[in-house]
Amino acid sequence: MNNKYYSAKWFLLQVTVAWLLGYHVAEAATATPEVSVVIDKTPGAAVAHGLHKVTQALQAKRIAFETVSATDQARGKLLLVAGLATGEGVAARLLKGRAVPAEPEALTIWKTTLAKKPVWVVGGSDDRGLMYGLLDIADRIGWSTDRNAPLREVKEITEKPAVSERAMSIYTMNRAYWETRFYDEAYWARYLDMLAQNRFNTLVVIFGYENGGFLAPCFPYFFDVEGFPDVRMVGIKPQEQQRNLAAFNRLINMAHDRGIRFTVGIWDHIYRGGVQGGGIPGTKDAPDQPVPGLVWGVTADNLTAYTKAALAKFVRQVPDLDAIQFRMHNESGLKEGEQESFWADVFRMMKTTAPNLRLDLRAKELPQSVIQSALDIGVHFRITTKYWMEQMGMPYHPTQVNPDKSPIRHSYAHLLRYPQKYKIHWRLWNGGTSRILLWGDPEYVRRFAESTHLYDGDGFEVNEPLATKMEAQPHDAPPFALLNPPYRYYDWEFERYWHFFQVFGRIGYNPDTDPAVWQKEFERRFGAAAAPAIEKALHQASWILPRIIASSYPYTSFPTTRGWAEKQRLGDLPAFAKAELSDMAQFASFDEEAKLRIENGETARILPTANSRWFKQTSDAVDKLIVEAEKATGKNANKEFISTITDLKILSRLALYHASRIPAAVQYRIYERTKDVAALTEAIAGERAAVDAWRQLVAAAGDVYTDNLMLGVCVADLCGHWKDELTALEKGLAGLEQKRNSIKSEMSSAKTTAVAEAVAGVKRQAGLINSQPFQIIHQPIISAPAGKPLLVTVKVNAPAGVKWVRLRYRNVNQELDYQTLAMQPSGQAGAYSATVPAEHINPTWDFMYFIEVVDKNGAGRIYPDLNRETPYRIVKLVRVNLAEK
Repeated sequence: MNNKYYSAKWFLLQVTVAWLLGYHVAEAATATPEVSVVIDKTPGAAVAHGLHKVTQALQAKRIAFETVSATDQARGKLLLVAGLATGEGVAARLLKGRAVPAEPEALTIWKTTLAKKPVWVVGGSDDRGLMYGLLDIADRIGWSTDRNAPLREVKEITEKPAVSERAMSIYTMNRAYWETRFYDEAYWARYLDMLAQNRFNTLVVIFGYENGGFLAPCFPYFFDVEGFPDVRMVGIKPQEQQRNLAAFNRLINMAHDRGIRFTVGIWDHIYRGGVQGGGIPGTKDAPDQPVPGLVWGVTADNLTAYTKAALAKFVRQVPDLDAIQFRMHNESGLKEGEQESFWADVFRMMKTTAPNLRLDLRAKELPQSVIQSALDIGVHFRITTKYWMEQMGMPYHPTQVNPDKSPIRHSYAHLLRYPQKYKIHWRLWNGGTSRILLWGDPEYVRRFAESTHLYDGDGFEVNEPLATKMEAQPHDAPPFALLNPPYRYYDWEFERYWHFFQVFGRIGYNPDTDPAVWQKEFERRFGAAAAPAIEKALHQASWILPRIIASSYPYTSFPTTRGWAEKQRLGDLPAFAKAELSDMAQFASFDEEAKLRIENGETARILPTANSRWFKQTSDAVDKLIVEAEKATGKNANKEFISTITDLKILSRLALYHASRIPAAVQYRIYERTKDVAALTEAIAGERAAVDAWRQLVAAAGDVYTDNLMLGVCVADLCGHWKDELTALEKGLAGLEQKRNSIKSEMSSAKTTAVAEAVAGVKRQAGLINSQPFQIIHQPIISAPAGKPLLVTVKVNAPAGVKWVRLRYRNVNQELDYQTLAMQPSGQAGAYSATVPAEHINPTWDFMYFIEVVDKNGAGRIYPDLNRETPYRIVKLVRVNLAEK
């Protein structure tokens, strides 16, 4: 324990409390304060933070107030009483008899009267819950426009967290960029304040991840390890190590002071090049010779012994850690044959040295034997896995992952097995998708947060905005500024993403959060007239990137370090048209639609040409809202308005690009399959429209962003600007036109049957987006006994008549294929049913299903509808005496 730090911390806390209790004594002696803040005498650090924000808000409004420890000392016109909801404090006594949730982080805000004075009581089940209540009060004081009623905007609420852990993660991919933040306490104070205000309760700082050997491993950055004199960070001095260790411990304690838990990610254990290099110049030979700034001396011979000793020292030197997150597989530097013995030794050491410290084991290619080792040794662990590959897909676990990669690389694979022996924590790799553009939609997060309860999930982790900034750049390269000087309006770049923090934090805590939480902020920043249009436009535009990832994104761009849907054109049309997608059960690929049109086939999945309509309609809707916002703002546009509108225009043009390119890809695949020149001509026309949309995107971006957005490996198109992609697109289009001109065969004046069928397919599938050609009524099956057949019934009606209804099902195991049962008419009009045999329902996992329907015109639909909810149902199996497996 850092006794020196805690002595200083205790002293500062007491000074803070004394200041709070004695604030404005001289003024209070001569004037009646408007507000009396009644607090316990010894609030915790998180509570003190909340109280400080309340008093700051009162000061900003020039509201006279006093702070006292008892109601009989209060002289204010109204009282604000804050304390724990249980115990002997003032708040607890006032709340006695009221139903206050006992769950961690719960809060209540209640209005009553005392001695004929209005009283607002803020109670928390613990310090963190009380802090959240106080921060809510502080926000609402800021909203008030009536100086005589500073608490007019405060509302009675009782809340408890819907998701237990709401984590934000930070990468340390580039030393120069990391250290511009690492040593800056003012930066962290602002950053952590934003996390606390938005009810994030965990910060994850990740050391290692394709960063060319920096912090691989992290220990020599902080200290040397006795008994291993040859292991060192090349060039680092003892005083630098001491500074780093002090700064790291200070960061952890600053987080704790705001009710935020702290996890460190230790992702690299030895540097061996390869994928760990991340494409960073100058690191190719690092495993073979000392390189300044990188670790030297960890070898196959001392790897396990050094790691055990270094970890043991790390948990002593960094005593206030809440958890360690480990990368487990070969990308951490471990060879396949080393992993089992390495982790068994580490687990045994951690069980002895820090038995209560939680270990988060990353699931990617995690062997079952290593999980069993953790269980046998008895370490405190959980498994953290990807949500939707290393990108930001739709707000549900993928229905069917692409088989090109092992499912355990993509998502949960076979891990959700029973009897349940560990917890699962869900990690959304949004940092691979939403890298720089503004993002935020409450409904997306509402659905995402609900889905994290799968397998009694332990919560979620999202990447901070700009997560991969400076990744794969030299470690001494100065970080670039995101926006050019005329457009900057913030102190630190993370502050422009305030709505991202709001929706993930607040909606993660409470799906029914009062919309005023963000509406008031939009009004403050953009004015009451323009705010509604900007808010709605951002919410709608925030679905564009997830939809691209799910429906028109090549699966080969799976990794964060290779794919970037915001900026990449995703290859020339011939390559784009061959792409496999990331949810193959919901979306047909471009080639699949081409084959269906040629063969007059049918599917219930969303066809690409129908999906293109969604992109076009969303682009049109966002454009309309942009015009509305610009009209409302007129000539009073501030820098944030200009920056925000620029991002919205980029997203709208990106949607238009995909709206045009998707049907072009289908036509190109028809051409490839049939060699029909008319299809090639249609493909070129579509590609020409897509290039024009990208040209509009470049114009919309203007000079707001820097010319070189260094967000990853430059040779993978993770640097540069949208205008660079335009050059490549124009070159690709010219190549297609040259190919068309070189074809000798005579072009038909009319479209062929195949092309006509493709066009007809657009019309047939339009109902998937625009209207409801089907009426589907189904009572979801929530639970069922294991070992018994399962009857599924549904009522389906369609204006064109129902051609067929099918049940698709499997256990909740992504390594299994879906099975199909034809649902038969069951007597009543429109009623269909199917019975899943008991032997198809393995009690090792829960069960899931969805329903496909196609009408007599060939239009199809999947129930549930992914545009509105998770597109499948999960059935919790009731198990009796299930044998251990």
